[in-house]
Amino acid sequence: MTLSPFISRGPVSGSLRTMAIVGLVLGLLAIIGTLALDVRDRLDDLDLADSDNGQWVMMQTEVEVLRLQSALVKAQAGRASLGDVRRWFNVMYSRLQMLEQSPLYAGFIQQPENLSRLNAMQAYADRWVSAIDADDAALMAALPEMEAQSVEVQRLGRDLSLDSLLMFSANTDASRARVQETLTLLAMAVVTTILLLVLLAVMATRLFRVTRQQARENQIAGERLQLIIATSPDAIVVTNRGGWVVEFNHVAEAMFGLSRGQVLGRQIVPLLFAPEHQEAYAARLRAITTAAASSGPQRFEMTARRADGRAIPLEASLAIRDLNRGALVVSFLRDISQRLEDRQALQEALTRAQAGEKAKAEFLAVMSHEMRTPLNGLIGSMDLMRNTSLDEDQRELLRIMEVSGTILLGHVDSVLDLSRTAAGQIRLSDTPFALDQLIEDCLANQAGIARAGGNVLRHVPLSGPLGTVRGDPGRLQQILLNLIGNAVKFTRNGTITVESERLSHRAGTTAANAGAQMIEFRVIDTGIGIPHSDLDRVFDDFATVDSSFGREAGGTGLGLGIARRLAQAMGGTIGAESEAGEGSLFWLRLPLPAAESVPDPVAEPAPPLAQMPGRPTLPPLSDKQGMEILLIEDNEINRFLLRRTLSDLNHRVTEATDGIEGVALAAKTRFDLIITDISMPRLDGIEAARRIRAGGASMQARIIALTAHALPEDVEAFRLAGLDVCLTKPVRREQLLAQLHGDAPLPASTVADPVEQTELDALADGVGKPFAASLIDRMLAEGGETIARIGAELNPDAETARIAHHLAGSCTIFGATALRDALSSLERAIDAADHEETARLVSTLPALWSDTRQVLAAHSRSLLA
Repeated sequence: MTLSPFISRGPVSGSLRTMAIVGLVLGLLAIIGTLALDVRDRLDDLDLADSDNGQWVMMQTEVEVLRLQSALVKAQAGRASLGDVRRWFNVMYSRLQMLEQSPLYAGFIQQPENLSRLNAMQAYADRWVSAIDADDAALMAALPEMEAQSVEVQRLGRDLSLDSLLMFSANTDASRARVQETLTLLAMAVVTTILLLVLLAVMATRLFRVTRQQARENQIAGERLQLIIATSPDAIVVTNRGGWVVEFNHVAEAMFGLSRGQVLGRQIVPLLFAPEHQEAYAARLRAITTAAASSGPQRFEMTARRADGRAIPLEASLAIRDLNRGALVVSFLRDISQRLEDRQALQEALTRAQAGEKAKAEFLAVMSHEMRTPLNGLIGSMDLMRNTSLDEDQRELLRIMEVSGTILLGHVDSVLDLSRTAAGQIRLSDTPFALDQLIEDCLANQAGIARAGGNVLRHVPLSGPLGTVRGDPGRLQQILLNLIGNAVKFTRNGTITVESERLSHRAGTTAANAGAQMIEFRVIDTGIGIPHSDLDRVFDDFATVDSSFGREAGGTGLGLGIARRLAQAMGGTIGAESEAGEGSLFWLRLPLPAAESVPDPVAEPAPPLAQMPGRPTLPPLSDKQGMEILLIEDNEINRFLLRRTLSDLNHRVTEATDGIEGVALAAKTRFDLIITDISMPRLDGIEAARRIRAGGASMQARIIALTAHALPEDVEAFRLAGLDVCLTKPVRREQLLAQLHGDAPLPASTVADPVEQTELDALADGVGKPFAASLIDRMLAEGGETIARIGAELNPDAETARIAHHLAGSCTIFGATALRDALSSLERAIDAADHEETARLVSTLPALWSDTRQVLAAHSRSLLA
């Protein structure tokens, strides 16, 4: 057999060139024919011009006017009759009519000067036509005047004759020139055609020789292809378009257990596929063959069978030149049993690796919880110790322990963040926020530490104010604080500059964020810099490259690794440039599209979990009244610290060591508040809350959850189980106290000081007195406007709840706990459509704000003194 249909039959370019020349010759022949017809037409035009003799006609007009003049003179002298006058007048009149109406002279007559002459001659004829048609006496009387006017007519006729002679001569010359030009073009076309015919003959001769050579090469190629088929390590099966086998090499024989003689001339599908699969594979192969004819060879996988019935997984490559009659389908088949086994082994290894990663993440989460539990005991004990009698040395030691505990808690949080990012559990928000304010807040956060190191912090908006954007402000703040914090740690007596710039449409665009509005942040410091050899690993987990300042700038090395993961999750990129001793530049590029509304520029505390529908709010209780509190906690130290804190506030505490015991106590006794750990043996806090809400004496109690780690989906589970608030361990004393009366603020009369001075002092220590004073002034302006706006609302609605929530978040920063609690309760009352409670809370706000404003204003003045 031969596979010549799959072998090239000659250069395509040669055939195209030959076709082009043939087409050109045909075109020239068409041009020659057209030119010949044009020459014939022009000769006919010349013949027509001679027969009409236009020049003679124009000259004859003048002659006829002269004859009329002669007849007029002779008739007056009596030598001619009036009949001669009438005859020559009529001849002249007819000639003028012919000149005016004949299209032969239209081009000449329509010229303005000639038309004027003809009109003047016609006017002469029109004037005397009545005399010509009158009797002899009248005509005889008109003869003298007719003769006198005929002189001007004769002159006009002579001018027409002379001008026509010039025009017809010029036209004749032009016609002859065009005929000559056409004949020249015709000759050139004939010569070109002859040359092309000669070239075509030469090419035909060469093409014949090339074709004969290609025929010999095709024969050799066919023999080589037969050799390839015979020696190929892959099975080769060749069929015609109908699926009948025409070639079957020896590898195919060994693969399928069939001899070449057994399969030649038989249908391929029944040979290679089980009966139950034949129809499906027949349709699939037809589709693949069609695709191969239009798009080239197709590669796919299939499962065939041997003669003994054993299944064989195959990788197939199918090719066909076209779908015409006689086309051959060539299939290369390869047994991929070993490949599939390797793939399965790799998949199993990947599954084991993923299980290991998941186990690691779970281990880190559990270890985070286990580490947070003793940390809760340590930090809680230190909180209690602060309220005891201590000398200066003990207070200094306590401060050092608190700092160490805070650092250790930060490390635990970093490990937990790492486990979340590694497990793909990063959840991003999409909310509008004031980007410029967020940057300023980050700088303010690090201002105190920067001043301690002799550093200057500044923000340079290269493209101007960035305004309001959409994105995740919390994650962005986490990244920027990490970058700024690192710059502060590694710089002494220098400058840290934060640059922000809105990039052009093209800059920073990748396939992932195409079309987004990109913003780039650069944190530039004049610190110790990073060796070039370490730049590639600064974003690796647990990578630390600090070798200066006596290792003063310590850490887990997780911050930049987490920042890189967060940047990638937000659709951005992060990188660094540095030289040892020359400072560093860290850049962050994120898609942050512009937004319309401006959110709260001050970081807000985590809101309470949504209250479950159908559960009424308990009446408020003061600290003096005390509350019945159920504490469910399996850790003895945590129970001790929480009981001590609550007992000091005159609350009565009942303890339960696990969820089962807590549910039993809640069913029998009505408690005002239940505080439960989440991770406990026998019954966890979520299920315990669910059972308490199902019925019993404390089903309406407020429930606060304590947990060491809570992902967004965990918080949702807490809400559905009936938990009101989630606090993260270690729980500080002020955090717990802030939630004891979460459903209503304390009455104003019971609050000794509307503002916690410790919070204001901490703010001044953290950002510096001048900046703290400016923040307080901003709070005073915001608070006054918001309280006035709330008081002016006749029917508080969702917008009122939003601005109350906004101001409550600001109050937390400045320690205005009484006002914050009142605003939070107002928000919940509006959401619950409790109009009576809403009206009561709105009426308490002016007095609370007045007390709060006085304290804040006084503190602001003291900071600037």
